[in-house]
Amino acid sequence: MIVRLAAGLVLSVWLAGGLLLTLQPAHPAAGQIVEHNFIPLRTISIYLANLDSPFWVRQMVGNLLLLLPVGLLGPVVLPWMDRWLRVLVASLALSCAIELAQLWIPDRSAEVDDVLLNVVGAMLGYALLRVLRIGSRPLATS
Repeated sequence: MIVRLAAGLVLSVWLAGGLLLTLQPAHPAAGQIVEHNFIPLRTISIYLANLDSPFWVRQMVGNLLLLLPVGLLGPVVLPWMDRWLRVLVASLALSCAIELAQLWIPDRSAEVDDVLLNVVGAMLGYALLRVLRIGSRPLATS
């Protein structure tokens, strides 16, 4: 019970912080043009082509980490969510909602690649949860 409450608190704070960061108007650098992107892998290819740039790496890692706790802690808080497909659908719905909201926020862009990276991050979190659960099981004695 304590673990579930702690996981719920961490997940809530993480998601509130993430929503605060993603749903506020941005302040782009002078002359920067903010564009929406609905072509899959366009922005991810920019990230991968610029791995020497802290800005682009931060963007990519931030998108991977944004919903990672949904996969890692979501099933702990909401046991019905403890299936990979449910984590995938929940993270897809949440990420799409964020990106749709960004269509109307000044200096924000809706990005299909953000959705892809958010969902991959959630699935990585779920994979980590599964590994941690396997590692925490007591060894069977014969």
